[in-house]
Amino acid sequence: ARLWDAASGECLHALEGHQGIVYCAAFSPDSQQVVTASDDETARLWDAASGECLHTLEGHRDDIFCAAFSPDGQQVVTASYDKTARLWGAASGECLHTLEGHQGGVTCAAFSPDGQQVVTASCDETA
Repeated sequence: ARLWDAASGECLHALEGHQGIVYCAAFSPDSQQVVTASDDETARLWDAASGECLHTLEGHRDDIFCAAFSPDGQQVVTASYDKTARLWGAASGECLHTLEGHQGGVTCAAFSPDGQQVVTASCDETA
């Protein structure tokens, strides 16, 4: 993934460390961090100012297609082809919960605007 200056088009940082395709990248609500999701079975949290990797989120057993911050920036949700979504602490990088129940890969996950719920979408034709 790369961080770009929207006004000038200049590349600010190349976020290097994943060992595979990076499917998704998203900013934290305060723009201080970036989360990336990859087919190397990890997500990573980055410092947006320096491009430094802060945490590697490990635990999924297949590609991670999607990652997003909660509205308050305190949590991250990841969606994986291993049929789970996971909630992580953004400050610690620790897995807080594993959301299980889909019969197919989870392709997308997002927090509700109030941060109280998470919605997931899956290859099993359910959300």
